[in-house]
Amino acid sequence: ETAAGKRLRLAKQYLNKLENQEARDENDAEANREIIAHRLQQDVLAERGRLEERISKRLCILDTSRSQLRRGHRLSPTCVTLTDTHIYSASKDGAITKWSLVEGGGRKVCTVRHPSGKAVFAVAASTDNTLLASGGEDKKVVVWDAVTMTTLKTFHKHRDVITCLVFRTNSHLLFSGARDRTINLWNCDEMVYIESLYGHQDHVTSLDSFLQERVVSVGGRDRSLRLWKVAEESQLVFNGHKNTVIDCVSMLNEEHFVTGSQDNVVAVWHLKKKKPVASHRNAHGPGSWVCSIAAFRNTECFVSGGSSGGVIKVWSCAENYLSLSCLKEIPMVGTVNSLAVNRGLIVAGVGQEHKWGRWWSDKKARNRIVLIPIFVEDEVDR
Repeated sequence: ETAAGKRLRLAKQYLNKLENQEARDENDAEANREIIAHRLQQDVLAERGRLEERISKRLCILDTSRSQLRRGHRLSPTCVTLTDTHIYSASKDGAITKWSLVEGGGRKVCTVRHPSGKAVFAVAASTDNTLLASGGEDKKVVVWDAVTMTTLKTFHKHRDVITCLVFRTNSHLLFSGARDRTINLWNCDEMVYIESLYGHQDHVTSLDSFLQERVVSVGGRDRSLRLWKVAEESQLVFNGHKNTVIDCVSMLNEEHFVTGSQDNVVAVWHLKKKKPVASHRNAHGPGSWVCSIAAFRNTECFVSGGSSGGVIKVWSCAENYLSLSCLKEIPMVGTVNSLAVNRGLIVAGVGQEHKWGRWWSDKKARNRIVLIPIFVEDEVDR
């Protein structure tokens, strides 16, 4: 079978599958073809990361009394990551905890120690939930078997503290960022180093990646956001506003990104604009800044967490992405150091201290992982 023949066979199988899913009476053949064409168009857009589904009017956040609090860390949680079946969290005490969403809706499965025992600042899980990566104060990237929570490989390449990790969606391509101003690429199928990306003039504070072989990063005090096109070996540089530090970034889709910064601003960026297309000042009240952010993929919604404001905010972008509005405020006690979301859950790592320092300690707060149930209305009805 040739490559072209294989593509033709797979295409026919896919069309037959769609026809079976949308099967109708013979008299309704025209409507059936329209539905299949629409499904094909939606699938192509989703595969390219350009699908946009408006969910702000249908997004329901359950009463905060329904939130689940999970204790699993002695010191402040610094990072969380979320898959369809599990949550992984890590903290300043060097512990990495695995939580099950299948059994008990957030039951603690196990806790392991980072090999060095030093603080862990970043964790990332592959989409298929087979690999977990961690990194932190010891400057090493550790790859774990996500099922057994045993170490598979330790990478030594960064020369300073590792600050962020992310897997490309549906892939085992891993990106790592650090205070040495570099981003490293790792092939976790072959367990080998690929290359380093240079350009940031300050610490790489946050990374995100989606479907394409690209990664978006922010560089702290260099006030820049960069989109790295790995296959093309090129980068796009976006300029933030002056006198600030950009702390976090997340991708809404392949064309739009959201960031949070230390001047308490959340901003939306477009692939073809060098400056933010929309921003909201004083996002988390006086005396606070935006230290965590997470986007609902292929939608207009995202969440942000404040450093000391005690609030998680849910945001919506206008249809043209030129303005932002706050949909919901979720009260929290403590610093929201990390956020992760999917269509059924908001997960927050909340602690007494900020993950990068001990400038304050909120004794009223508890070092916990907070699970906030959500749902999109029509998806429940299906």
